[in-house]
Order: sequence, then C-alpha cells, then structure tokens
Amino acid sequence: MGNRIFLLDDEELILDSFKMIFSDLGYEVVTCDDAPQAVNIVLGSDFDLILTDIRMPGMNGAEVIRAIKAVKPETRIFVLTAFAGDPIVQSALEAGAQGVMKKPFEIAKILDLMKP
Repeated sequence: MGNRIFLLDDEELILDSFKMIFSDLGYEVVTCDDAPQAVNIVLGSDFDLILTDIRMPGMNGAEVIRAIKAVKPETRIFVLTAFAGDPIVQSALEAGAQGVMKKPFEIAKILDLMKP
C-alpha cells in the first residue's frame, strides 16, 4: 500500500487538521472542499485511500462515490460522517464505500486502513 490519501469535506477545519496530522506522519495528502471538483481530481490521479464526507453542497457523498466507482471500481473509499444513522450513509455503502468512520475521525483507524 502506498501513502496517498484524498479527503473531501466541506469543512475547512477538518481539511486543515487532517492534512497537518497525516502530512506530519509522512503521507501525501490532497484535500478538497468541492465535491464535483474532487471527483475530477480523483479520476485524474491515483490515491491509496479516499475519505469523503456525506452531507455537502452540490453532491452528497453517495453521489461522489457512484461517480468515482463508475470509472475506477477498484478505488478504496470510506465515508466520514458525524451522523451514522443518516440515510445517505446506506446509499454510500450501496454505491461501493468500503465502510463508515465517525467524525471526529480517529487517527489510528485511518492508519489501519493504510496498512497493506
């Protein structure tokens, strides 16, 4: 497993915190706060792990996952959400998300996802 992580979230504090923590741990981190733009970035590059929020303006996380999986079905995508009971979470899993992580995210769980 490599070391490239992509995070899509519409909250700047989450993006900045995530990037600072995981960059300091030696990971290459790309972040984005715009769902349609994020889809374009992911489709034009390779990432070892993609994390996406569920509730965002423009596109929700399930729509993002569908768009990515339609072109890159092997992509590892996990959902980050503060609301595990949100119906969009189920849609995201049906669209191909490998799992759900609750916000605030746990660094150790994300590190486990990066292991081969």
